[in-house]
Amino acid sequence: KIFSPLSLRTPAIDDVNDYTDSDSEEDYTGHPFYLASDENETQQSRNIRYLPTHSSTDVTEDSEADTEVSEYFKPECILSPSIFPNVPPYLNFSSHADKGPVVPPTLHRVLKWKLSPVMPKIVKRVVLNSGFRIIKNTTDWMAVWEKHMKSPGFRTIRSHQKYNHMPGSFRIGRKDSMWRSIHNNMKKFGTKEFGFMQKSYVMPDDLENLRQVWPKNASRLTKWIVKPPASARGTGIRIVNKWSQFPKDRPLVVQKYIERPLLINDSKFDMRIYVVLTSINPLRIYMYKDGLARFASVKYSSELTTLDDRCMHLTNYSINKFSQNYSKNEDFNACQGHKWTLQSLWSCLETRGVNTKRLWATLRNLVIKAIVSGESGLNRMYRQNVNFRYNCFELFGFDVLLDENIVPWLLEINISPSLHSELPLDLHVKGPLIQAVLNTALYQVPPKLNEKQQKDIQQELKLSGPLCHDKRIFTTCLTAEEVRKHNQFTNRSIEFREEYVDTILDNLLPDDIRCLIITEDEYARCAPLERIFPTPETHTYLKFIDNPRYYNRLLDAWESRYGNFRAQGIELLKRYCADGYHLKVSDAALEKEPDVALTEIDMLHQKKSDDQMTLVPDNTAGDSALASKAGSPESTADTSVRSQH
Repeated sequence: KIFSPLSLRTPAIDDVNDYTDSDSEEDYTGHPFYLASDENETQQSRNIRYLPTHSSTDVTEDSEADTEVSEYFKPECILSPSIFPNVPPYLNFSSHADKGPVVPPTLHRVLKWKLSPVMPKIVKRVVLNSGFRIIKNTTDWMAVWEKHMKSPGFRTIRSHQKYNHMPGSFRIGRKDSMWRSIHNNMKKFGTKEFGFMQKSYVMPDDLENLRQVWPKNASRLTKWIVKPPASARGTGIRIVNKWSQFPKDRPLVVQKYIERPLLINDSKFDMRIYVVLTSINPLRIYMYKDGLARFASVKYSSELTTLDDRCMHLTNYSINKFSQNYSKNEDFNACQGHKWTLQSLWSCLETRGVNTKRLWATLRNLVIKAIVSGESGLNRMYRQNVNFRYNCFELFGFDVLLDENIVPWLLEINISPSLHSELPLDLHVKGPLIQAVLNTALYQVPPKLNEKQQKDIQQELKLSGPLCHDKRIFTTCLTAEEVRKHNQFTNRSIEFREEYVDTILDNLLPDDIRCLIITEDEYARCAPLERIFPTPETHTYLKFIDNPRYYNRLLDAWESRYGNFRAQGIELLKRYCADGYHLKVSDAALEKEPDVALTEIDMLHQKKSDDQMTLVPDNTAGDSALASKAGSPESTADTSVRSQH
């Protein structure tokens, strides 16, 4: 009832008033964030998506052969050693298109990936090709690709288990909380830094604020896009220009509509940028060098009479694929149809004279600042609910639109971006993406093998050192000395970077070494992702984080000293690891393990069918035919709960 008086004012609130003031103090134009590898290039389309294939003839770094010929990463062995001694090796994931190397049967038996109803087909193909068993009813799993669960459920994940979400990621994944986070930084640091999202109002909390600015915007014939805060695939989205056209008493985000988008073939489009967050503290962010450009299937018009045409104003594939105008793109190298690869988009923009390298650098800046905006809430939820740094990571889908001035605007962030791969173009983009994400996430052999089994596998694969996951390397427990160092270098008396950037590396403790070896191993395996945080230059973003984080400062100092001399830093860490220094942990770290019989993920699955199913590499149809060359999985699903390690 409190909203009814406002609704009575509808005729007046849409009256045109002659306002001339601006909505922002400073115009956002986007700032590029360059990496050293960018050099003086201007064309992002020349980037190699996958590992280069070199012919026997020597080629220079700038040659056409090195920039155009590429292939999927094909591992030679199921395991790759860590860069560092006394650190277990990492499992290699093969591509969606090729079966990986033979897996020893003993190892194959413990590589149990828990099947979930939402596990995308492309993930199944990569996992099966890589020699894993995908099992429906098992509590003895090492990995799962599932929907998001409530944050307390993360506390039940065991030390050797990995899950594809982080607690609290809705802080930037929901449209309302994402806007609030970005808007808070906009107020603190200005729109020039954080104005990459159009002014928004969260209903019903911001109803009065929106009512006050409505007449001013009505004078400009402003359009608004109205979105449910937690919907996906364009559900419930409307374009409006009248106060009466949207409800005032339900959760909605009302956002200024970008009326002058960049058009290609007279159509509006947006970009899907894939971003991987492997750690929130320290912050480690990666971007995938390819992605999708998604086009509206009806040519764009700014006329008010077109507002109800969703296939003109919305670019979602889930909406436009039903349009009679929709044209599929069967050639992932072509600039045709209503879905392109980002690489094709860069090629098109380059013919218009656009510096796509600068544009990509501007997108990096947008991604970092968007994640930094939600860092405080993400870090709090992570600290409260995650027991081991090994447990989780997040794949985001950033939706970005370019205006007619080639300025990128953030539309939304998806915490479960669609991985459906109906067309060869989707496979071309998403297959290598999933392979890269899983390789960067550092999966290890679960501690389910006895000493003899480990020695036999090591001998067969010609490996040395430890074989199975060691939870000490990923512990969040600190010794008293480490706590004191953390407090020393996050003390608020430290005002300037110069006060920590050299001294924090003077006395490296075991926890420091563990953080650094994970960071370096991850970086060594990340292609075709590119790490955009940390780098030797990302310290300029630390001022946007509310509270100083010890690990961010540690990696800032590390990148500052060794970012351009990485081999020297790696040699230093190797010397520490050779002596087992990184394995010195507190007693609590040895004891810490969730005191539960079933994880929250197992509890979710218990409610489903009790039928047991194992995908086998026999003559079965579908994804199971792509299973590893290794021996067939056991015919029954493993339902035992192993002793906790």
